[in-house]
Amino acid sequence: MMTSNSMPISTVNGTQPRIIPTSQLIERLAAEMRETGDRELPLSFYVEQVKRKLANENAANDDKVAEPAGPAVATSSVFACWALPEQG
Repeated sequence: MMTSNSMPISTVNGTQPRIIPTSQLIERLAAEMRETGDRELPLSFYVEQVKRKLANENAANDDKVAEPAGPAVATSSVFACWALPEQG
């Protein structure tokens, strides 16, 4: 018999999946982040941090996001200065 690695969907009263509204989820994650971080910072700071983190994860998981084709201009010019012999 094979075991399943998937997580079961939690249900309320065994009938429907439990869905948390996005705003409540963000506030809950921000509160958890605040508990482990600096408690002197306002909750709104952590709400913004959670929103940024979720946005970055969504962008990273989006297949339409184009990766940069080559190295940044500054990186390539620094490499050229280091690798190429001086002319002159």
